[in-house]
Amino acid sequence: MKKLFIIIFSFLLLTSCGNKKQQLILSTEAGFAPYEYYSNGEIVGVDIDIAKKIADYLDMELVIKDVAFDSIISEVKTGKSDIGAAGISYTEERSKEVDFTINYSESKQVVIVKKKTNIYNIDDIKLLKIAVQLGSVADSYITENYPGVDLTREKKFLAAIQDLKDDKVDAVVMDELPATKLIDDNMRILDEPLLVDNYGMIVKKGNTKLLEDANKVINDLKESGEIDKFLLEHMGIEKHKKESKISLYDRFYNSVIYDGRYKYILEGLKNTLLIAIGAVLIGIVLGTIASISRNIYENTGHLKLLNLISKTYVSIIRGTPSTLQLMIIYYVIFKQTNINIVLVGILAFGINSGAYVAEIIRAGISSISKGQWEAGYSLGLNYYQVISKIILPQAIKNILPALGNEFITLVKETSIGAYIGIVELTKASDIIASRTYDYFFPLILIAIIYLIITLLLSKLINSMEKRLKNA
Repeated sequence: MKKLFIIIFSFLLLTSCGNKKQQLILSTEAGFAPYEYYSNGEIVGVDIDIAKKIADYLDMELVIKDVAFDSIISEVKTGKSDIGAAGISYTEERSKEVDFTINYSESKQVVIVKKKTNIYNIDDIKLLKIAVQLGSVADSYITENYPGVDLTREKKFLAAIQDLKDDKVDAVVMDELPATKLIDDNMRILDEPLLVDNYGMIVKKGNTKLLEDANKVINDLKESGEIDKFLLEHMGIEKHKKESKISLYDRFYNSVIYDGRYKYILEGLKNTLLIAIGAVLIGIVLGTIASISRNIYENTGHLKLLNLISKTYVSIIRGTPSTLQLMIIYYVIFKQTNINIVLVGILAFGINSGAYVAEIIRAGISSISKGQWEAGYSLGLNYYQVISKIILPQAIKNILPALGNEFITLVKETSIGAYIGIVELTKASDIIASRTYDYFFPLILIAIIYLIITLLLSKLINSMEKRLKNA
């Protein structure tokens, strides 16, 4: 187990070590065609083409990070990324946090409704239940100008469209170009846009050199007509079919085979297992230290400081959400460090798991009768010999099912890694859905994979339990 732990960390540290060419890191949310979307395993789109031109001008290598839209400003502000782009409109609030480049594309925020509704006027939206993407310009505009509207904020535009399909909302407000790709034959776009805006890229405040270089490249691309060419090229993305006409095989083909989409699933599976295995190893080490230090203090009065640290650690971790812990570790603790994002996941989930493992081990130690302790002492053994030779071997047998459940829970909990851009299994389903416009099949497929992993782990744990009982 120790060797496996060393191999995993060595691999991650090596892969995070540098290419000789300096990197320009771009944060985006790749579900916003034609500006950024996945094709054949890569993120492409208008914004990506512009960012590549900026990187070429700077003689740098472009590295793209796919994160949640509402995390892009944090990525740039904290220096995790050099530049951000995902159809980002200028607002005064955003300009206080980051600097904006010159505009490069006009944005029309349009209203999408069902064809069967009698809504034709933009003023009618004040009476509707509306879905928007969290943190988007539509979110800000409606919040400020239509305070009485019943607003649903979704992480992705596709989820907002699905809400409209399922009649959970009356309308969706979003950018016109992606809207033309996402609507089906039962929807329509109102003739009048809600507002007309412009898109720019963002850089960290005070990074005037990058801002000036980006502005020069964008201005040259606008004057030469290159940006218009990018738009025309990426508007050719496949149009989704009506769900009623697609067979189960077609949905499988579109979700797994077409355009190499199985690559996202394989990458997601690899990262999910890597994070879970690395995290459980860290969790066992931290949990063992925390539980034994507390037990030593309770029985001998030694290690008072370590006992206090252990109690505080367990209380804080168990008392705060794992999503919040992940984001604090990534955006606060490693704020100025360009660390491998999978390694961040391993550390965050490992620290989280350690608190629960500590309580599991404490419960296991407590389950051993006092007679076992007394028998050890009567043989002339000291406390440390009793706990290592008599108590822990028995406790391990008792806690193995609970430890197994913790590992299974950890595998499933890795799904929140998408918040900081880790491509795990759930993120893989989001990527596929952003291209197929079909949430159902990718989610069911990923659920089946999780179920298979869980069943295999349960079988392995049951086998280990039987061996320990017979030992």
